[in-house]
Amino acid sequence: MTEEEENGVSIQPEFPKARVKKIMTLDKDVQRVSSEALFLVSRSTELFLQFLAEKAAQVVIEKKRKTVRIEHIRMAVKRHQPTRDFLLDSLPLPSQPAEPDKPAPAADRAKSNIAPLPPGTRRIDHFFRKPEPKAPAPPQIPIDES
Repeated sequence: MTEEEENGVSIQPEFPKARVKKIMTLDKDVQRVSSEALFLVSRSTELFLQFLAEKAAQVVIEKKRKTVRIEHIRMAVKRHQPTRDFLLDSLPLPSQPAEPDKPAPAADRAKSNIAPLPPGTRRIDHFFRKPEPKAPAPPQIPIDES
């Protein structure tokens, strides 16, 4: 029996390999991805997300709340120097609380959280959208030059 089976901990990544590989190959400098690199990136991402979730949960407990919100994640990121250095600028700014008697419509809330992107970049959710069907090209009619 292996050590991982005894401890009940799996080292196999939970993320879909094809999706991770597709994200990795979005970089124009990456043509091929080895299985070892794919495993390491997947597992590293899982460990980082677990770390971030644990830190955010600590903040939630300190604030005596029951739901993890973006503000809690921002606070957890601010408390950890290496994470703050690369991630804080990518997190959305905390939103202004809505008036209790006037909840904002869902469409307005979604638009207010979208920050302008620097030139040449796109949001991660763009990658996960289904491709829009392209309109068929009009048939080309050959021109007889005689």
